[in-house]
Amino acid sequence: MQYDTIVIGAGIAGMLAAIGRAKAGERVLVIAKGHAATHWTTGCIDLLDVGAGDPLAGIAALIAAQPDHPYALTGIHAIESGLARLQEICEDGGYPLVGSPQQNLLLPTAAGALRPTCLVPVTMAAGDARQLARKGSGEPPLLVAGFRELRDFFPPMIAANLQIQGFNAEGVYLTLPPLAHAADFSTTGFARLFEQVAFRTDVGRSLRKLVVEGGYQRIALPAVLGIHQAPQIVAELQSICGALIFEIPTPPPSVAGIRIYHLLEHAFREAGGRIQLGAYVQRGEAHGNHLEAVFSEAAAREQRHRASRFILATGGIVGGGLRAIDAHHLIETALRLPLRTPASRADWFFPDFLAQPGHPIFRSGVAVDAQLRPLDAKNQVVYTNVVVVGASIAGCDHIREGAYEGVAVATGWVAGGM
Repeated sequence: MQYDTIVIGAGIAGMLAAIGRAKAGERVLVIAKGHAATHWTTGCIDLLDVGAGDPLAGIAALIAAQPDHPYALTGIHAIESGLARLQEICEDGGYPLVGSPQQNLLLPTAAGALRPTCLVPVTMAAGDARQLARKGSGEPPLLVAGFRELRDFFPPMIAANLQIQGFNAEGVYLTLPPLAHAADFSTTGFARLFEQVAFRTDVGRSLRKLVVEGGYQRIALPAVLGIHQAPQIVAELQSICGALIFEIPTPPPSVAGIRIYHLLEHAFREAGGRIQLGAYVQRGEAHGNHLEAVFSEAAAREQRHRASRFILATGGIVGGGLRAIDAHHLIETALRLPLRTPASRADWFFPDFLAQPGHPIFRSGVAVDAQLRPLDAKNQVVYTNVVVVGASIAGCDHIREGAYEGVAVATGWVAGGM
């Protein structure tokens, strides 16, 4: 089948681009080797790490200082428009993202640190550090609650680290309610348990007992409060226990991120798009500077996918879109596009590895022009009908800068509207 657009990758950047193309009436296929970074990130949207400051003001300064940065290529308008589209999709799905691109929130992590982020699920909004009780304030402490059965979420440690930062917090393990059958105690397993009325009612009653005894007014729980009905589950737990509840992001797999992926997938399918997971794109077929098809791994043979336009959204180093083939060389895995990367292995990292953050290797990626088309070493367009989005683009240390989702949203929106 001949498609109008094929998107390679199913993360936020790729899905937003795919939704935009499908809503424009195109026949669109998303192909990916598996689920993307949505399943291991926090489920929040980071624009730029400026602490509790103004991300858009920070981005304006970043654009002035780094004209090759992905934000400089898309511009502020694309950032704001992309965020608005993502918020609309999540709002329509009953899972609002709240916050402002002009004011970061500070949310507790599963380690008890505070991390800045721009837009957060409504289920996490009450965790903004500016709302939490400080030591000596006379306010009831924050109660951090969890389950011993849930790996990598330790309420006493989270509370202790918040206390070091001046907050009044306590941690407690809840007793797991009786279960009729054996359960999966991963984050997704707990999310499915919370979608059972009897389970969450029992948890709510346990929390109610703690509230009565300890006078708590705000409770933090791991972000496992259901996959499909999280805001309603939070509201129900609040009603039962009589305290305000918010979620803290957990280590992967991220239930909060999975929620966003499901909403993006639903919006794409509603627009008439098709998704094929388990399709690992390994090479392309071109005529001159026009890409005609890509080939994905299949059980017995390669599968050929043809389209008029292709959008590369494979996620860079973190997403596996860029990888080292030996100790000295990186490749772009899907189309073998040229990369902008340090000239030698010795230049990948700074000599003082720990003292100098932001190592050059993490700014590697595909150089693109103003239309996000891939460029070679001579700044010539490699393929006129290929657009690169998200963390595959060079010139940004996406995670260290706190711009991973922001760049994905901005470039995905641009690619979806071209």
